[in-house]
Amino acid sequence: MTDIFPIYHIGLIQAWFAALLVYRKPNKGAADNLLIVWLFVIGFEMLYSLINAVYLKWLPDLIIIPFSYGPFLYFYTKLLISKKPTKLSNIHIHLSPLYLFLIISILWGSPIDINSINFYHKGSITWLALFNFTSFLVVMLYYWWISLKLISRHNHSLGDHFSYRSESIMLSWIKNSALWILTGFFASGITFLVFSTQNIFPFNPIELFHLGLLVFTFSISYYGIHQPVLYQYQKPQKLDVPSKENTLKSDKFGDMLYEFMVKNKPYLNNELTIQDLADQVGVTTQEISSYLNKDLGVNFFNYINAFRINEAKRRLVDPKYDNETLLGIAFDSGFNSKTSFNTLFKKETGMTPSEYKKAFRSSNKKST
Repeated sequence: MTDIFPIYHIGLIQAWFAALLVYRKPNKGAADNLLIVWLFVIGFEMLYSLINAVYLKWLPDLIIIPFSYGPFLYFYTKLLISKKPTKLSNIHIHLSPLYLFLIISILWGSPIDINSINFYHKGSITWLALFNFTSFLVVMLYYWWISLKLISRHNHSLGDHFSYRSESIMLSWIKNSALWILTGFFASGITFLVFSTQNIFPFNPIELFHLGLLVFTFSISYYGIHQPVLYQYQKPQKLDVPSKENTLKSDKFGDMLYEFMVKNKPYLNNELTIQDLADQVGVTTQEISSYLNKDLGVNFFNYINAFRINEAKRRLVDPKYDNETLLGIAFDSGFNSKTSFNTLFKKETGMTPSEYKKAFRSSNKKST
């Protein structure tokens, strides 16, 4: 048991220190504020487990506090991808499993000693522990699944808001990080079943869960601190009654936007968002999105990257850039990775950037 103490100490310090860093993070969003609370709760779980293992051994040896991790995961994801203010008024409904096992532990009265559990001989104690493990598994799987659905729906709409792809906007780190909780629980659950059939507990299976929780805390701390706010809330525009003046403005919008793109080249910013462009042009995101979707039939991602591809094509054939690498041309044209540059360029031209450059050079030699 003493070997597990460093996990509790490290987890406690890590969780609360990370909460402090997120608190001091500039431009915090609602998701960041929830993450601060989540990290504090994880630190409290580590402190509770440490006190229970060393000092107050009469405390309930049940999984209780971690029942909040599923709802935290769901609401944190929901706040990150929400395009309008989201209230957490119904979070208590999602915390009902935590309240249930808290009441059970209070009514049970005596602590549940892991060494007293035997699958064949100990009746109610073993079944309560098994019910506790199973309930936690079901809760975590459910919230992981609905969080995945939120992220999947978010990723399908990325092209309407972002001109690039990255780990922070696709939120794949949340899916991977949540796996640590599930992995830690599955390992501790299997260990619990094996040990309970033999009534031999060389260590508490919950320790495996805390090991996975420690890794998970490191993960969400690192990514959460670097996670930017994805959307800035804008009040929806009131729809005016159609008029001749509004129609003329709509007809000129595309020309105005195109001229701005050509003159100012905002697409060279490899992290350009539709909000950034709207702020620069002096219009709303709804106006840009409506024009691109209805008039051009493209999303923001395709519109911006078409300019980047044209910029890259110009640089690839210009002798002035002969000494620049393909990766350098990609970055200078507004792409944020070599992979996206090659993929989008080939999709547009049917050739890789190097093939395009060679084809242009060979055609020039033939013409001369």
